Amino acid sequence: MAENEQNTVTEEDALVVAARKWLRISTTSQDEEIRQVIDACLIDLSMGGVAVVSESDPVIQQAMKLYLKAQFGYDAKAQQFDMAYEHLKAALALCGDYNQEENNNGANS
Repeated sequence: MAENEQNTVTEEDALVVAARKWLRISTTSQDEEIRQVIDACLIDLSMGGVAVVSESDPVIQQAMKLYLKAQFGYDAKAQQFDMAYEHLKAALALCGDYNQEENNNGANS
């Protein structure tokens, strides 16, 4: 594998790497499960009324972090993380920046 191929990390891979750090997991053995949980979180946000879901948005990343920690039973505080996620999801669903998709002209619908 060429050196530039090793250094190229897709956004998806970078997100899984970040999630491993959030969960304090040092191996790649759970990467597929982590990606599936991230995808489930993004779908849950969309179903919960969050129209603007960008994996690079820091607030969406915080939601993913809380969701992941709740799903992985992080620090035996899974219920607290789940409640925090649900509160953040509700706030995002009510926020104009996140509950309205932009139309082609860049103006909110």
